[in-house]
Order: sequence, then structure tokens, then C-alpha cells
Amino acid sequence: MKKTLYNSVRAAVFILILFVVLGIGPSIRHFDGSYSYDDESVEKTPDVTEEAGGNEPVVYRKEEIEIDGKPQVVHFLELDLRSSGLSVFPVLAKDRIFGFELLSEMDKRYKALASVNGGFNYSYGQPSGFVVSNGRILTGSLGNGRILLIKDKKAWFIDAPAEVWIEYGGERIPVDRVNPYPAEQGVTLYTPEYGPTDRFDERHTVCVVKNGKVVSSGIAGAEAEIPDDGYLIVDSKTENSVLSRLSTGQDVIIGWVDQAEHGYQCSGSLVENGVNVAKDTDPWAGSLEIPTPRTAVGIKDDSTLVFAVVDGRQPGYSAGVTGKQLADILISAGVTEAALLDGGASSEMIVNGVIVNKPSAGKERLIASAFVITQNKNVP
Repeated sequence: MKKTLYNSVRAAVFILILFVVLGIGPSIRHFDGSYSYDDESVEKTPDVTEEAGGNEPVVYRKEEIEIDGKPQVVHFLELDLRSSGLSVFPVLAKDRIFGFELLSEMDKRYKALASVNGGFNYSYGQPSGFVVSNGRILTGSLGNGRILLIKDKKAWFIDAPAEVWIEYGGERIPVDRVNPYPAEQGVTLYTPEYGPTDRFDERHTVCVVKNGKVVSSGIAGAEAEIPDDGYLIVDSKTENSVLSRLSTGQDVIIGWVDQAEHGYQCSGSLVENGVNVAKDTDPWAGSLEIPTPRTAVGIKDDSTLVFAVVDGRQPGYSAGVTGKQLADILISAGVTEAALLDGGASSEMIVNGVIVNKPSAGKERLIASAFVITQNKNVP
């Protein structure tokens, strides 16, 4: 009996010493107050502690945390916009307004350093709002969602909608929509990304613009062709149209808010002035109270952009988060402003050609738009 007791005590002491020496036990405290176990046999992922802009313009971080007792895997991509030749811009599937494409295909086409899924879209793949890429406007603004703008190595958000106009001789003509489908009333623009024609099958006023000049203007009785090297300015009215102010040879310019180099209309706001402002529902995402894979874009300061992808719908690996939880994660990473992008099976991040997260469908999902990050080292 004494020998059994003695052996039990020795075993207990040995185990206690092992815990102290090896440090087995809760060792990583996360921002939500929970703990995870530091298992030396598992390859660790780096904490989100390093700042972009030191030696690397693009910094990827993977964080494993717990929220309400459930595991969450978060992928961060932090970008220093001041870095020489670095560019972050939205792209459309197959560089067209309509259709879908795998993120990996977009990533390869642009030879990207990294890429992240974009926002929401209509059933045919048409983006849900304002998109400007490399100084070229692709779609117009709607009334829902914050708009991310990037210009002169700085990023900021504005509230939708974003103003677009045609400028001529010091005057402006407001533009109601850009590349809308189906055709809408008012003044609209149609660019080559839309397709071969404006798909406007009723009589309408059309100005054809090439190289910044009006080359023709008049009434079209059917669909009008969109020039490969220009665009159409269309008015649904055929009488007293504002386009009658434009004549052949007239110089025209498309203008938009802040003349940003890149712009993208996200969905609902998540963080404003460092405060969690996530709502319970979103016009595009629906309920934000359901834990699910989610993607967001945020700003730490005006030259530091952050993308976050949270894996989900995978019990034991990553449960997914609500909108409010996603906002807390972003705030924990130092983000002061943020907005929601598409989520669910669309949540995906690629770094150096590798899909770093685990899409919930077990494979890539076709998406309509994305953000790609490239770097031209020959550009100052």
C-alpha cells in the first residue's frame, strides 16, 4: 500500500516538473480572453505583430484563435502602399462586367504577389457597385456599402453613392450609371468591358467617344456598338437630351469622386474610427449573426491596407465568425476603418501562388471580382 502511494506521489511530481519545464498548458492568450495550447509538435503560425513597411511591402500572417470556445483561423494580408512599385487594385472575372472566374486564374493572369476575393455581385456576375481599376471606371455606384478608394499611395473609405460625371469645356453632365444591365433611364456610360453593344433595344441618344473626343452623336434605333478604343455616352431620352450639348470633335473626360486610381464598393461598414459598428444584417450579405467564413478589407493608417479572411464551416478547425466578431478581429489587428467583402465559400486568399486558407467548399469557388497585389520593381 505504501509502495503504491509512494509511486503515485513520484508520478505526480514528475508530471508537475514536466509541465513546468516544457511549458505545457495555456500559453497563448488571445484578444477575446480565450487561450489556446502551445503544442510544440505543431508548426506554429506567426502572430499578427509585425508592421508592414519594414522590409516587406506585403506581409502575410496566419492567426489561430478561439472565440466563445470555438477555434478560428484568420489570414491577414498587410500591405504598405508606400512601397516602390506596389499596386493594389480590383479586377473583374476575365476582365469583363459579366461572368465568373477562379481567383487562382485571376492571380496567374496578373502575375500577382497575392490576391483576395472581392465583394458581391448580381446573378450574371455584374459587380454590386462602384469599381475603378487602374484609372478606368468599370461600374457605377449604388446606394449600399462603403467605397474603398486608393490614390497617391493612400487609401480611405467614403459612403456610397459615388458621383460620376462627363466633363466638357468646364461644364459637367451627371452620369446616373456605368455599364448597367438591363438598360436604365437617364445618362449612362458603356465601356468595352460591357461587351460589343450597349444592349439598348429602344430608341436612344448616343455619343461615341474615342481618344477623349466625340466622334459621332445622334439617335440610335437599336443597339449601338461600343468602340474598342473608347466608350458610349447614352441617354434614354431622344428629345431635349442633355447630350445635345456635345458635338463632334468635342473634348470630353470621365470624372468621378476624388479621381481615385482605384475604387471598389464593398458592403456594410464593420469598423469606423476604431469602433465596432457591425450591424446584425447587411443588404448584400444578409444575416451577420450567423458564424460563417468571411472576408473584409480595412485600413490601419492611410498608407497601410489590411485584408482578412476567416475560415469557417469546418468544425474542429475553424467555425467562422459573425459580423461583430469579424470587426473585433480587425480592431485587434490595429484596423481603424473596415468594410465587408463577400464571404462563405467565396472567401479565399492566395499568397505567392498558394491558396493559404481553406475554402469551406473544399475547393475554389467561381467569383466575379477580386483584389490583386502586384509589384513593378522598376517603378519608383
